[in-house]
Amino acid sequence: MANKKYRVSADIGGTFTDIVFYDTETGEYLEGKTLSTPENLSDAIINGIGERIEDYRDIEFFVHGTTSGLNAFLERKGARVALLTTKGFRDVYEIARGNRPQMYNFRYQKATPLLERLDVFEIEERMMSEGRELIPVSEQSIAEAAEKIKKGGYSSVAVCFINAYDDPSHELRAEELLKKYLPDTSVSLSHRVAREWREYERTSTTVINAYIAPIVQKYLDSLEQRMASRNYEKNVHIMQSGGGVITAEIAKETPIQTLLSGPVGGAVGNQALSELLGYKNLIGVDMGGTSYDVSMIVDGRPDVSTEVNLEGFPIMVPMVNIYTIGAGGGSIAWIEAGGLRVGPRSAGSVPGPACYGRGGKQPTITDANAVLGHIDPEGFLGGRMTLDKDAAIEAIRTVSEPLGMDVQETAEGILKIADAKMADAIRQLTVRKGIDPREFVLVAFGGAGPMHACSTAEELDIETVLMPEMPGIFSAWGMLQSDIRQDLSRTMQSTAGNLNIREVAEKFEEMMGEAMALLEKQHITKDQAEFVRSADMRYLGQEYTVRVNFAGEQVDEEAVRALTETFHQLHQQIYGHSNREGEVEIVTLRLVGLGRLDKIKKKKSEITSSEEPKPSKTMKAIFFGKEYDARIYQRKDLISGQTFSGPAIVEEFTTTSVIPPNWKVTIDSYRNMVASRMYKKEV
Repeated sequence: MANKKYRVSADIGGTFTDIVFYDTETGEYLEGKTLSTPENLSDAIINGIGERIEDYRDIEFFVHGTTSGLNAFLERKGARVALLTTKGFRDVYEIARGNRPQMYNFRYQKATPLLERLDVFEIEERMMSEGRELIPVSEQSIAEAAEKIKKGGYSSVAVCFINAYDDPSHELRAEELLKKYLPDTSVSLSHRVAREWREYERTSTTVINAYIAPIVQKYLDSLEQRMASRNYEKNVHIMQSGGGVITAEIAKETPIQTLLSGPVGGAVGNQALSELLGYKNLIGVDMGGTSYDVSMIVDGRPDVSTEVNLEGFPIMVPMVNIYTIGAGGGSIAWIEAGGLRVGPRSAGSVPGPACYGRGGKQPTITDANAVLGHIDPEGFLGGRMTLDKDAAIEAIRTVSEPLGMDVQETAEGILKIADAKMADAIRQLTVRKGIDPREFVLVAFGGAGPMHACSTAEELDIETVLMPEMPGIFSAWGMLQSDIRQDLSRTMQSTAGNLNIREVAEKFEEMMGEAMALLEKQHITKDQAEFVRSADMRYLGQEYTVRVNFAGEQVDEEAVRALTETFHQLHQQIYGHSNREGEVEIVTLRLVGLGRLDKIKKKKSEITSSEEPKPSKTMKAIFFGKEYDARIYQRKDLISGQTFSGPAIVEEFTTTSVIPPNWKVTIDSYRNMVASRMYKKEV
């Protein structure tokens, strides 16, 4: 064991923390799973790694998806933030935007700001939009603000000066002075967080970064110290929201990049599957104990936005588009106004579903599955945990009796409601945007994802469902398929016809230098670096933009013509129309700096079989109100090339996969389970 070396990833969920160990000697992926520890999230990581590795010098690479920043933001448990802004712009953050996202909702209210007007301090300074200094930074006004910040008990400062996206020198001067007067206070500068125009959006992004910074910094410091105490001498890497990873050192500076750190691992894993298997369009569904996350791979690439809206706040940081609802295995069923509801409240890991036998009394989705025989009580977690079916029945009875229904009927109702909510979550990223989900393969992962994948696919008329190897820890596996990534941007508004190509080239050179410096801080050499140039474009007069990649490395007239032609094509593809006679405008230049890491692709199975697999046993299970003898298979015993049909239940350590009647499963050459419908719906 002492000679073994591992690459390790950890993904913290609401109920379980998933660990993946890649054995560099044997080329084998090994799985670990432990209950999450909400009081101190790093406890679960240390516990999970410790089950297999004693001396952390055996770890060659470690990456982690953290939820510390997201939890602080969602639960409103962040730091007390002071905002420093240019004199005369104190109310930008409070005024926000005048648009009304929910036009017909009479009860609509804007999100409550993360700080109040009294937390905003005006600073004497002014930089003009063309980069000319009008008023230098007043040290006196910074000193006066610092004194009030110290007396007010603020632990974090956000600095957002007008036009700092064009020339950040005033923000850098403010940081220098703040370190002098407030040496122990976290400082977030807008040009480091979001170097783009639009004052409110930039301010909102910087405030959120400052809001979560002390919490994320404290968490990462603790994790690094705990791992170092166990002889880990390498960098701790953190998954970031736009895909790719960064070191903990960089994550502490811009923690907002880690906001969706956990769920993104599944999207990166989906991209790796797309490259490996040749599926261009994938819908990934990650169902854990608390939530249900949906992401997409379109044309082989993750669906990424450069601006998202989270809890009513705009965030100008690249993020994989993930739609989340409160529908996990621990989601609680309850009654409201005489009707059955499911979620978003969850039993979590403590006390957990009733069938866990940890004191839970409320009925959950997992309890409903146990009642219907969709889970073998003796085979849960690979047989490491025995479920209490009687406790599940009693929990379901607490809602079935008030509804005048029997337990079985109520359990089926709980699953139908959950499946409908999951299907609707998928529609939010597909049908709502004019995308037909029937043209996609549904990839199901997470501890509970494969249990509901086929029934959700039925709701959407999707023909194929893929359940990857080790689906319960797929997000953690995806993290090991990532590269170091740095996203940079520069605002540059110009029509394509009047574009100053030399200025564009200079801005890209500037960004490449900045990106390379960040990559080198993370031990990436120039030979490992790769850069992707793109531009946000729109027709003149439009508000929304389309992101278009430059073809090749040269920025010249030919490259701009090709860029414009690609924009017309993408606009047609996305919106169903284009205007080749219309004037095209470039708004923002973007650069992605990638530091290629060693990644280990899955190997094809050397063993194949055409024989039908033998079930380990059969069990009574309910589907569509009928009782069946469902065959139970052990995932480890299934061999590439084998096929079987439902009703069937496939058990493994990280999850249980449910195959309803009329579905057929084939084990592909990479040991994935590919389920396909044996019939088609009538149109």
